[in-house]
Amino acid sequence: MARVAHVVADTGAFLSAAPLQDIAQNLYTVPEVLAEIRDRPTRRRLAALPCQLHLRRPRPDLLRLVTDFSKKTGDYPSLSAADLQVLALTCQLQAETDGPGSLRWEPQEKVRLSSTPRHPEAPLHLAGFHLPTKPSPEKSTVPAESDEFSSFLYWRAPLPSIEEELQELVWLVPYAEEEEDEESDDEGWITPSNLKQVQQDTGHCDTTPVGVQVGCVTTDFAMQNVLLQMGLHVLAVNGMLIRQARSYILRCHGCFKTTSDMTKVFCPHCGNKTLKKVAVSVSDDGSLHMHFSRNPKVLNPRGLRYPLPAPKGGKHANNPHLVEDQPFPQQRLSRKARQKTNVFDPDYIAGVSPFAENDIYSRAANLQIRDAALGAGRRRLNPNAVTKKFVRRR
Repeated sequence: MARVAHVVADTGAFLSAAPLQDIAQNLYTVPEVLAEIRDRPTRRRLAALPCQLHLRRPRPDLLRLVTDFSKKTGDYPSLSAADLQVLALTCQLQAETDGPGSLRWEPQEKVRLSSTPRHPEAPLHLAGFHLPTKPSPEKSTVPAESDEFSSFLYWRAPLPSIEEELQELVWLVPYAEEEEDEESDDEGWITPSNLKQVQQDTGHCDTTPVGVQVGCVTTDFAMQNVLLQMGLHVLAVNGMLIRQARSYILRCHGCFKTTSDMTKVFCPHCGNKTLKKVAVSVSDDGSLHMHFSRNPKVLNPRGLRYPLPAPKGGKHANNPHLVEDQPFPQQRLSRKARQKTNVFDPDYIAGVSPFAENDIYSRAANLQIRDAALGAGRRRLNPNAVTKKFVRRR
């Protein structure tokens, strides 16, 4: 496989243990990418990298242009500071190799959403809504005159004769069985031997980067979308050239709005908890195609059968999260509980003193709620533990 002259690697390329020495002749990255790598196995592979890794920073003007371009494509909220640095460095290497005229600073076509002809959740026959249809040409309902049916009061089409069709099927079935026996058992199955051919027939096979001078190895779909729309080359972790990027967005099945912020729980447009993840493929021209699931269980009605419990007040209330801006109690520690962790106390011994107070009688202690340093949240008690039951005796 032909190696690319200049390759910029993202964090995902190092985390996925990609054979970068077989992909690139010159490997580049930014210092922010190395700061994101924290796990020990990846750092060991990075220290023993069999090729030289060049650290470069992009120019500030290119960084600003890449940021503006990502805002036009709608991928800016999904990109981090390190991602923008990698994109700007790729643009800088492309400009140094082929000149600044090879870059595209304006999307050729606006991002358009295209989907199946009819949404699975599209409502039909809504009360109070009139959906006009296109007028169809009037068809003649008067049957053709025939002497055979002129005596009937109501005209009826003649019943089809199926005797001839059955006779043909009887003759064709033995021949079909003989042909099926002659076919190979592997026909119709995808095997390792015909995988490449199937990918080429369906158009999903990545191509070898022939004649590519600058490329970027990344697993981030937002970065791939920006690179493809800027006219840059995107390389997979195996060194193949990516022609089509695919990612996921959140789509509200209540108002049919979409958002690329995957951390959202409630719809930013209607405010309901009706966001579902939808697969999206990005083509070469930057157009998005949403792929809907035909599985009806995607819209799970769980939790809609029984009424919600009445909301409770207080410091330790456990109310369900219904809206995005719902206020929740902070569950701060009491003053007595904070006294034992007073670091400005001259007698403070970092919490190892045997004479420190241990709160076991308050409601927070009974619910086993601790501060963030000790693990915030309510801990689930052991249901099999033996507990005392205080029963009032008469």
